[in-house]
Amino acid sequence: MENLNRLDMDQIDPSELSTLNTLENKLYSVFQPIYSFSNQACVGAEALVRGRSLENGFQVPVYNCLEVPEGLTQAEFSHQLNRMHFENWAKLKRPDNWMFLNLDFEGVTSLGDLYISEFLKDLKMQGHEVVIEVVESEIKDEGLFDKVINTLRDLGCLIALDDFGAGHSNVDRIWKAQPDIVKLDRGVLLEATKSLRSQSVLRNLTNLIKQAGSICLLEGVENREQALLAMDIGVDLVQGFYFARPRQLLDRIKQGESCIKEVTEQYPAYIEEKAFLKQIQRKGYETLFESFLGMPNLAELELQMEKLLTLSFVKRFFILDQEGYQVSDEYNVEDKVKQVSVLKKGKGLCWKNRRYFVKAIQSPGRLYVSEPYRSLIDMQLCLTVSKVVYINENPFVACFDVSYVDKSTESVQISV
Repeated sequence: MENLNRLDMDQIDPSELSTLNTLENKLYSVFQPIYSFSNQACVGAEALVRGRSLENGFQVPVYNCLEVPEGLTQAEFSHQLNRMHFENWAKLKRPDNWMFLNLDFEGVTSLGDLYISEFLKDLKMQGHEVVIEVVESEIKDEGLFDKVINTLRDLGCLIALDDFGAGHSNVDRIWKAQPDIVKLDRGVLLEATKSLRSQSVLRNLTNLIKQAGSICLLEGVENREQALLAMDIGVDLVQGFYFARPRQLLDRIKQGESCIKEVTEQYPAYIEEKAFLKQIQRKGYETLFESFLGMPNLAELELQMEKLLTLSFVKRFFILDQEGYQVSDEYNVEDKVKQVSVLKKGKGLCWKNRRYFVKAIQSPGRLYVSEPYRSLIDMQLCLTVSKVVYINENPFVACFDVSYVDKSTESVQISV
């Protein structure tokens, strides 16, 4: 086969590319570019299938393209689709770019069903040019899965775990398969655009993937705000309509690289705005502690803190000594609390391992605002705001639990 391998996609006509005809449809390859923030460039593209009706030429839904034609097994059909993708990538590929290819495990019953080595040999490609994507939910035979992964790695292929975070994702899969790349499902990104708490979950997932030794790829990025969030979260690679839609030719890569550069240039302003909003919120919480200077004794501090329970967002307060033990009674807003009776309350509780204690005692004079968490007192989401208060030169940590409302990330609220 002629290897066109040209950087100028205008010289390639789609008619030169391989297609696959079924009884009803003409199937063809499209490729969606994948970009790196650090490289500021395209690093590869995912091979996808699209189709048109042989009868009227209209585009057909993707699920129709993936229906196994009569007379073929799933493995035989997957073999034909994958050969088409390999042939087209061999014609279009750019230097030092990966082809991402989804491996359908439903059609794999033996190592002989893969044919990857055959494709590589026939098209004079190297294994390290290919990233094989496996969908976690399709893995049924663990023994066969391990053999397939080892065989692909022996060929030099990279392994990507696809759709992580969707359905019943199992973190254990990352430890066992040790994928080179983990693709976070678009649903995780959509949730992260709705609330700050979900953003924290996405950030933690990204950190988990990196700490496991894998590259993190976030798919489904569709607008500038999501792209900025992806960069802030710290993912390595991004994919989505905002950068480039799937196309038969790789002729829109430069536009996607321009988007990457624009997002990178806008990122400092994005961070500055986030810091400004946090400063506004922090100043609101600072007012809770303004009257606590020069407290003569613990009882007076409790009295002053109790007065603030009338504020709508304050749920409760408590005071800790310098060892992290609670020295105040339990003060709750009665209509806001449903206590679990098995939990001990009031004086003597130990909170020395809580960040709101550790951070406050490490930085006297500085306000600390915790991440949202579920309180053991009423099993509701809250934030804890803490700061060191001195009584007769002895440090105590004054703490307020305030309501946390998981609102839109676009709103500025004192409870976030």
